[in-house]
Amino acid sequence: MSEDFVCPACRAAVFRTGEAYRCSACKGEYPILFGIPDFRLRPDAYLSLVDERAKAAKLDQFGRSANFSALVDYYYAITDDVPASLVPIFAGYVHDATNRSRLALDRLGQDPRQGALLDLGCGSGGALIAASGSYLSCTGVDVALRWLVIAQKRLTEAGIQARLVCANAEALPFPQATFTHVLADDLIDNVCTPNAVLREAAAAMHTGGRLLLSAGNRRWIGPHPATGVWAAGLIPHRWRKARLERKYGFDLLRAISLQTPVALRRMAAPFGLKASDVRPRYIDLTAMRGRSTALRMLAHFYRAICRIPGLRAVLTDFGPTFEIIFSKSDKI
Repeated sequence: MSEDFVCPACRAAVFRTGEAYRCSACKGEYPILFGIPDFRLRPDAYLSLVDERAKAAKLDQFGRSANFSALVDYYYAITDDVPASLVPIFAGYVHDATNRSRLALDRLGQDPRQGALLDLGCGSGGALIAASGSYLSCTGVDVALRWLVIAQKRLTEAGIQARLVCANAEALPFPQATFTHVLADDLIDNVCTPNAVLREAAAAMHTGGRLLLSAGNRRWIGPHPATGVWAAGLIPHRWRKARLERKYGFDLLRAISLQTPVALRRMAAPFGLKASDVRPRYIDLTAMRGRSTALRMLAHFYRAICRIPGLRAVLTDFGPTFEIIFSKSDKI
């Protein structure tokens, strides 16, 4: 994979000088931190750039003498907006990321002859490990530098090479038609402007490229998988916020914006992205470890009715989570 980047702000070429990339046109400057280029135009919804880089520095320092598992534990030890009761669930989600990604990658399709994978919202790098050997190159992007430091440790321990880039999914620093496959697993719920993410993903893809997107469904009236809040996408934000603060002390969904399959297909169409498959998302039962008995039973029931053709269509529109595979057309 070429190390060529473009400026995410103006799309001009950038050049490396020391430990930074500089734009040849708008003079923007993007530092390289812990070996990871940071092309963000704005921080995520949880930390300022200054605070987030400081947290990433703590993780980098701790990780020099700790393994991946210990680094994940340390992350949650220094993160005060995750309730203690949810730490085992969230940490388990991180550790299970590689196994959880395999089915999505299989459905996305692989081309070891010339394939280039972009994992948008790569988090701790689980999918990059699962994809190793199936593509000529793999690139992981995340807005959270702190999680890329953790991903770097994970990849190093696994002996796997992949490029890690810190950037906003709404403003990617890649030339057009860089990738053949794009994975956006659990990403679109966590961005401010989903249509901008779809625009950037389409621009980064070759014609004929494939994008797999999964998301929580705004129409789902049952419990939100992570927090247990019922009808999280339908109730007014102030009610949802009050419930979460009462239960956990934090509004854990403050940066979440749930979508529907119909809305995302409409958003994607102007960018030449055509949906070739829309279905309920497969739920890995290992990811339900540590959840309540009711949620585990619901997951088993969900898996069973996903196999029934007539009910599968209903679940796609109204179930808890869905996935869409898009193909990029040359006609926009």
